[in-house]
Amino acid sequence: MEELRRRVREAGELFDDFESLSPYWGYRRDSFADFEQEGSVLRLWVGPTEALYYSNAEIADGEFDDLPWFRKTFEARVRLSGLHYGSAGWGFWNHTMVFDSCMPIWFIHLRSRGPYMLQGFFAQVRNHLYPIKLYGGSLSLLSALTRLAGGRLGVVIHSGRPSMQGLDLTQWHVYRVEWLEREVRFYVDGELAARLPGEECRWRARADLWIDNAVFGYNRRDAGRVYRHLTQENRQRAYLEVDWVRVR
Repeated sequence: MEELRRRVREAGELFDDFESLSPYWGYRRDSFADFEQEGSVLRLWVGPTEALYYSNAEIADGEFDDLPWFRKTFEARVRLSGLHYGSAGWGFWNHTMVFDSCMPIWFIHLRSRGPYMLQGFFAQVRNHLYPIKLYGGSLSLLSALTRLAGGRLGVVIHSGRPSMQGLDLTQWHVYRVEWLEREVRFYVDGELAARLPGEECRWRARADLWIDNAVFGYNRRDAGRVYRHLTQENRQRAYLEVDWVRVR
């Protein structure tokens, strides 16, 4: 694994078509979750899950002080099978949930059984979000409130209307995240889906893909100053299927 990672970092680029379970990745399994490799597709699965316990299947290529990427482009061909309660996503992350330094730069799917303002598929950069597909009505009022509050509500929602409401997440799509100096651009099958500010993205990050049974909660008085898992029950198994991943 270390030799593979050293070669990738020297080359400054990564490509994996998942013909096999490469030792390059770190594979994380929590509770009711695991991996399957079939043909040239890696299937991350979760469920059925208990409501009170966190379940997660995740692959990533770095952790803590061992993060390989900075201002790169992430691409993946993926699909979700069995839309579930919890989250799934793909892109860059700097492996911390601490409010002040958490730096996701990714596509994220969020769905909750109870009241939760972010139900849908979003582009996210730090606490900035842009809706791509929503479950429910417009976020126009909430978007205006979060922008006026300047992040004090935990997030800033940059639009009330989704950019690709008709997107079928259960079909194969190529997703691209372009991490630039001043902004991050998100594409689906070559079509621009969102643009978000990137000036605050000053840490290195890892490539990360996951599916779990939690959405994320913000409490400004949290003792650990971290986003917490709000875990969900699922009666059926759900999959994040990955055909290939490229970072360059």
